[in-house]
Amino acid sequence: MENRQIFAPEILPSGDFGNRYSFLESDLIAIERWIPKSNYEIPLFITNHGNYTAPTTHGEFAVGFPDFLSLDTGNLVNLKNVSRGETGDYGGKVFFRGTDMHTSVNKLNSVILTELIEAAQKRPSDQRFIMGVCNSKAGLFPARDVYYMDMWDPKKNYHVPRFYHASGFYVVALTLRQCQGAFPYLYPATPGHLINVSRVAGFEEQSFGIIVTFKDTDYTCPISKPKHRKLKKILQK
Repeated sequence: MENRQIFAPEILPSGDFGNRYSFLESDLIAIERWIPKSNYEIPLFITNHGNYTAPTTHGEFAVGFPDFLSLDTGNLVNLKNVSRGETGDYGGKVFFRGTDMHTSVNKLNSVILTELIEAAQKRPSDQRFIMGVCNSKAGLFPARDVYYMDMWDPKKNYHVPRFYHASGFYVVALTLRQCQGAFPYLYPATPGHLINVSRVAGFEEQSFGIIVTFKDTDYTCPISKPKHRKLKKILQK
């Protein structure tokens, strides 16, 4: 397991957002299917240092990444990857390194575009990863490679952040199946729980089923009997 830093907004026990925006991969205990509101499912990352969830809005990225700035309605630009700007009476455009890709700049931001780019170039490169899906394959993508973001509507009333980079684009991962693609070492304890096998401390058999316990935490989760039998064999190797 690599110890990558994963971008994800912190979720407090109250359900409100915290002030942290990443966790270390080595701290990951489990991922649960979370239903914060009716007909809305997103992953909840359980770690040794709090719980986190998948970012679903431009606002969460803008707060978490100082280099990501909305230059026009509907976009969020990684200013560190801007190669040049073009401005005029209408506003302008920004272009990105090694590509003809560009996005728009509104008139207000076009006036201070040079200053915004220069300030971003002085900040250190971001080392975090974003969990996403590209060509149906889930993985962890370096945030520093993002050129800009917009929102994509793959189906009616369903909006997903989309990230453009040199080779194309990917969208933020929001399902447990996609989480398992990004973290292939996680074990499916139930259809709604992926667990980090290296953190398993043991099992408790209760009247209602089997519970998995974990090292250095009070967190527990259920496991189905077939998955329990298989996991015990894995742990004995």
